[in-house]
This record gives sequence, structure tokens and C-alpha cells, in this order.
Amino acid sequence: MNQGKIWLVVKPSVGLPALLGGVTVIALCVHAAVLTKSDWYPAYYSGSAKVKAAMATTPAPVATVAAAGAVVAAAAPAAADTTVAAAKAPPGKK
Repeated sequence: MNQGKIWLVVKPSVGLPALLGGVTVIALCVHAAVLTKSDWYPAYYSGSAKVKAAMATTPAPVATVAAAGAVVAAAAPAAADTTVAAAKAPPGKK
């Protein structure tokens, strides 16, 4: 314990209850702040909160029609495809 000399100044019978009491007060203050300052926690705690879908299940559009009537292909992010391909490739082989 790097702060062991504190017990030469403060008696453990006074210091330990003060330390643990301080930790308890801080924990109660944090819990009270979460209960009063957030709007999602009381609904979650009472069981009335609905679970939102993690991802949308609708597929992305494949093509888009421009104003002139020409069909423009939707651009897929190229960086995402290369990182997935690079992650699947074994190390040292191309």
C-alpha cells in the first residue's frame, strides 16, 4: 500500500468508515443522477421500453433513376469491400 503512512495520522477506526461512507455517498449520487436525468432508464426499469431493431432489414436500393430518366447504379463503398476481403485473406498470401 503506497499510502500506508496515512494511518499514522488518521486512526483506522475513523478513516475507514469515512472512506467507505464517501464511496457510498458518491455511488448514491450517481444512481440518483441517472434516475432523474435520463428518460430511457425509468422506462427500462419499469419494463415498458421497447427494443429497437439493431439493423434495418430493408435492402439498399440497387439502382436510382436520375431526373433525366437515366438509370444510375448506386455506389457501394469500395473501402468496406476491400477491408472485408483483406481480413479474410490468410497472412502472407495474395
